Amino acid sequence: MIVWSPFRFNSGQAMANRFAIAPLTTDSSHEEGTATEHELEFIRRRAASGFGATISSATYVEQNGRSWQGTGATHEGHLPGLRRLAEAMHAAGGLAILQIYDGGRIAKPELIGEQCLRAPSAVASLRPGAKTPRAMTSDEVGSLIASFREAACLARKAGFDGVEIHGANHYAIHQFFSPRANHRVDHWGGTLSKRMNFPLAVAQAVRDALGPKLIAGFRVTPFEAEPDGYTLEDAKLLCNELARLDLDYISISLDDYRKSRPQRETRVYNGPVEENYAPAENPITEFARVIAGRSAVMASGGIKTCKDAEGAIAMGADLVAVGRAVVVDPEWLSKVRSRNEASIIAGLPKDEREIAKALSIPPRMVEYLLSRPGWIPRL
Repeated sequence: MIVWSPFRFNSGQAMANRFAIAPLTTDSSHEEGTATEHELEFIRRRAASGFGATISSATYVEQNGRSWQGTGATHEGHLPGLRRLAEAMHAAGGLAILQIYDGGRIAKPELIGEQCLRAPSAVASLRPGAKTPRAMTSDEVGSLIASFREAACLARKAGFDGVEIHGANHYAIHQFFSPRANHRVDHWGGTLSKRMNFPLAVAQAVRDALGPKLIAGFRVTPFEAEPDGYTLEDAKLLCNELARLDLDYISISLDDYRKSRPQRETRVYNGPVEENYAPAENPITEFARVIAGRSAVMASGGIKTCKDAEGAIAMGADLVAVGRAVVVDPEWLSKVRSRNEASIIAGLPKDEREIAKALSIPPRMVEYLLSRPGWIPRL
């Protein structure tokens, strides 16, 4: 089956199979932005089952962009911690990819200070209780691009095989591309082509910082379900331009790839699904058609079995990223490979005290998971 065959990226780096561990928010790092031993064990145990690559929890590139208590890649002082993270991801032989991000208007005021909240425009998020950020100056926009470049340089020095740019899920890069969040009328906004400038500038900066032999990926939300959001056609134009930059892969962020359902900005998982916009064809197929082999296509969202992975590849994906399934069952891939899917754990234990111990999940991450009812099932 193709899911077990190796895959070689444009950079020359190769995955032993088509499965990657998706970037998973742990919210469990030390305050200074280094991974705790609990986080490293969470990664080691899951990577040990033989994934072709592990993608890290999103790592902040500027202090003012922190959206949770995660790892940082902002200065040389973060290098020792990043090396430990790369080593944990490499422990079983798979590739190690550092995902980097900035929170923009959904950074947490309690982590950065409310006065530090900044974004493309002074427009509040749709999340309950969201504060209104101040609009970034042109100099700040340029500095943020430089921060993404510096984070990629640190990833290279730390021994990662590549970097994934988090351009999805309503964080800063997504905000620059969104007509809902970006009301600028300068080089960074005002038209669709100008709203593409920031994502493309970040992608180029990261590609240049990594050089040609390391992996550069980009994660994108394929459309916004919210009113007046960008459409799949808009995102296809962006991904066509991203593919011109010699990226190794473009990852399509969906809550469920079969239903073409992206993450909503409100993050209300147990409420009614918003249907303000839905594309006629699955984004995986549409993106694969536009990218046309220039970059790999990675699919995610609702992959629980080998059949699910094969279904995503049949739609046009080259790779699949597994998230929730590997959270609740650290040995998920081993069970899939041995055709023992009947033994896969289907949800978190009912007893909250058992979750961290049985599944090697950091205690703060347990709190984070349970704060999002409906996202991961309970047994």
